[in-house]
Amino acid sequence: MRTPPLLLIVDDNPESLDILRTRLRAHKYEVITAADGEAGLAMAREKQPDLILLDIMMPKMDGIAVCRHLKEDTSMPFMPIIMVTAKADSRDVVAGLEAGGDEYLTKPVDHAALVARVKSMLRIKDLHDTVLEQSAQLKVQLETATKIQSLFWPKIPRMEAGSHIWATSVPAAYVGGDLYDIILLPDGSWLAYVADVSDKGVPAALIMAALSTKIRSEALVQTEVDKILETVNNSLYSLTSEEGFFATIALARYWPSSGKMQLALGGHLSPLRIVESETGTLPELKGMSLGVTPNVHYEKKEISLSSGESLLFFTDGVVEAENEDNDLFGNDRLVGYIRNAKGPPWGEGLLEFIRHWRGDSGASDDLTILEIWRD
Repeated sequence: MRTPPLLLIVDDNPESLDILRTRLRAHKYEVITAADGEAGLAMAREKQPDLILLDIMMPKMDGIAVCRHLKEDTSMPFMPIIMVTAKADSRDVVAGLEAGGDEYLTKPVDHAALVARVKSMLRIKDLHDTVLEQSAQLKVQLETATKIQSLFWPKIPRMEAGSHIWATSVPAAYVGGDLYDIILLPDGSWLAYVADVSDKGVPAALIMAALSTKIRSEALVQTEVDKILETVNNSLYSLTSEEGFFATIALARYWPSSGKMQLALGGHLSPLRIVESETGTLPELKGMSLGVTPNVHYEKKEISLSSGESLLFFTDGVVEAENEDNDLFGNDRLVGYIRNAKGPPWGEGLLEFIRHWRGDSGASDDLTILEIWRD
């Protein structure tokens, strides 16, 4: 907002116009005027004042029409409009407010009421402009955070012996709390996981960054999936227990040449084993979400992927995706997609299928998919 604020008075009565201008200038406001509705509308668009005092009854275009034009023009900044009426008729007041007016005064205008209304509306204008400025700054910061978070996603590696891996993560907002990683271990095996922090937005993204860093550091000294989860759980509990954050995770260690895989879960959805377009069975795995309580023990089970088999890891953003009718994608629709699609691989097609099914409905949760399969 300018200093001093710029006020526009629109009134076809010269005497009334002069009185309002004199009173407001006495309070150190900068004042411009227009003598009819059309001129007032043109001046408002050209000068974009900080506040408008707008008479209702005017020739060429009345104040209600001027107000409606200004409020419907999305290119205009927020300008509080005080409607001024010569009659204390509630219908005039209601019509002005319905057209978008923010306040009203009745003629003859009381000096104290005039100054009080103007000060009040300018405070609202100042708060509105501050919020817009902060919102623009926050948007820039979030766009930067999105770029930074993208650095956490690893490049998809090429595996040997006919094994393959693919993954993606799509945040619901600028940044999210889902994560995945693919880490090559010294013996040629790969550590891969998907995880989901119990929130969205910036707090979840910060915890995601800490969790990703901790898992990578633990993978350097500990390769057993159950032991990694035990250590990471204690670290996350120390970091976030007071705030109530936690994370779920599905962690795998995979040997591409043999198809052997070790699995451990921490409160996460079980991955899907896909065999010839049907979902197979996996051993039951118990394990609490990370960060809920310290000193938790996790189960580790071993499976083997045969030729043509796939293991699909995903976060709840898949099954809890919503369409325009607020229907959930759900497990049945997930299994139905696999049964009617061709694969492996399945994950990339599943992502496109969910996007098409969701339509114009915005994402309600972060969504992450990771798939390991063998030719």
